[in-house]
Amino acid sequence: MTPDFKKKIDEYFASEDNKIFIDEKNDEKDIELTEKELDITFNNAYKYILLNYGNAYVGIDLLPCTKKGSLKAEQTVIEMTKSFRSTYAEFGVCSEIQTSYVISIDGTGDPIFITSTGKVKIYYHDNNEVETLAENIEELILNNI
Repeated sequence: MTPDFKKKIDEYFASEDNKIFIDEKNDEKDIELTEKELDITFNNAYKYILLNYGNAYVGIDLLPCTKKGSLKAEQTVIEMTKSFRSTYAEFGVCSEIQTSYVISIDGTGDPIFITSTGKVKIYYHDNNEVETLAENIEELILNNI
């Protein structure tokens, strides 16, 4: 995570207008359990947001590691990632999601995920296409806030 990203995200959430986008913070234990359960390692920028701002809205609604205390969380990173991995393996689509983790769902139910190389992608289930949204989560967020 770059110092510039940390500064910009902290400034973003310091604004009175943006404080409404903060939800219950995730704790280190829940993050570690999620990483272990999914056999992944979270990107440091994503982890920073989860620890400090919860499943916040940063141009996209981020999924939390746990629903406890959350005002808006309906699904967690574990639940969504496992669901998409299972379904997509069954249908033989988007093999890349098997080693990735889902951080959000767009308005049509398409998963937004971070790959093992750190790229942020979306899988469009209607036309079976994967699109790279950003080279990393920092770029995605800074382009959306």
